[in-house]
Amino acid sequence: MAISPLLRIGFTGLLLGLLMARFGEAVLARLLAAQPTWLALALAITVAQTLLSAWRWRYTARRLDLPLGGADAVGEYYLGNLVNQLLPGGVLGDANRAWRHGRTASGLSPAFQAVVIERVSGQLAMLGAVMIALIHWPAEPPDWRHYAGAGTGLLLVLATGGWLGRVHRPDDQPAWLARWRHAVGQALLQRRVLGVQLATSALVVASYVAVYACCLLAIGIEAPASVWLPLIPLILLAMLIPLTVGGWGLREGAAAAIWPLAGLSAEQGISGAVVYGLVCLIGSTPGLLTLLRR
Repeated sequence: MAISPLLRIGFTGLLLGLLMARFGEAVLARLLAAQPTWLALALAITVAQTLLSAWRWRYTARRLDLPLGGADAVGEYYLGNLVNQLLPGGVLGDANRAWRHGRTASGLSPAFQAVVIERVSGQLAMLGAVMIALIHWPAEPPDWRHYAGAGTGLLLVLATGGWLGRVHRPDDQPAWLARWRHAVGQALLQRRVLGVQLATSALVVASYVAVYACCLLAIGIEAPASVWLPLIPLILLAMLIPLTVGGWGLREGAAAAIWPLAGLSAEQGISGAVVYGLVCLIGSTPGLLTLLRR
């Protein structure tokens, strides 16, 4: 059952309200004392992040024989990020990006395939980052059972996808499934293509972590990086749950829960999460230029 946008907005406000009622004064103090140099660096990294993400999208589209210019890819990616930041759900920007591309390319279906495959590539890299983070957990070693199943599941997904990419039985499957299987095989699962996709997505995920690290350094986090770096992918993972607006509330709530597990203060984690959210929002504002241009 689809969740109403109003419920998502209300849930976002409820989570933020509860957190700010408890930690608001301390968080505000850290925000006002944030160091602009680190914030500027974080914003600069978001530019490289968007350029790299747009290249990944363009590469995926080319694998599906879809025309997509470099400037258009960058502009539309900025617009998609902005929509994701401002509207509930976190996927409307990607849908809009696919729709706008489909109007100028060879159809909506291939354009949506390109966006979905490009995003799946990113999620695979994010799962890898989370696995690495859990292995390097700064507190007590995590129970391997907590993520061994996830790792096994990921391997099964890749293995099944590779098998589907090699099996040719068009008479045994619906036409839409055959089209998607072909698209995934062409734009993701071929050996050379998969290497390019995962390498690019790993760099994109690394840029997310780098932006978050700059935000933490901006608020003057005292702990060594070896303690808080492994926590960042888990916060980023929480943002993927499409229940709020732009990840707000979930991101801060996850930080409040996870930071103390590593011996750090909750208000420090919340402060870093808020700064990261603001940097992401500001970093997506060039998407307004795409709206004005079109």
